[in-house]
Amino acid sequence: MEVEGRALVVVRRADDFFALRDICSHQGARLSDGRVTGTTLECAPGDEIAFGREGEVLVCPWHGWEYDLRTGCALFDPEKVRVRAYAVQIESGRVLIELG
Repeated sequence: MEVEGRALVVVRRADDFFALRDICSHQGARLSDGRVTGTTLECAPGDEIAFGREGEVLVCPWHGWEYDLRTGCALFDPEKVRVRAYAVQIESGRVLIELG
């Protein structure tokens, strides 16, 4: 989606909505072509893979860079790598994204 010349990806998780800039900070892939997942939890070999933070991580389709939907911060180096996250509100059934 494009709003005022900005490419955005909007993700709905139950009743929550998240909006991020739709460009991976690594090499510019469209994050909207990625997938929403969680983090893998530690498990023993042969055990079923379990996820933590299910539905809170947006994964870049090109190289697998992972971003926190709430903050836009990359999971591997959140202090230095991020995409812009925008505040989202729901009013009268409409999704409003604060760009300022």
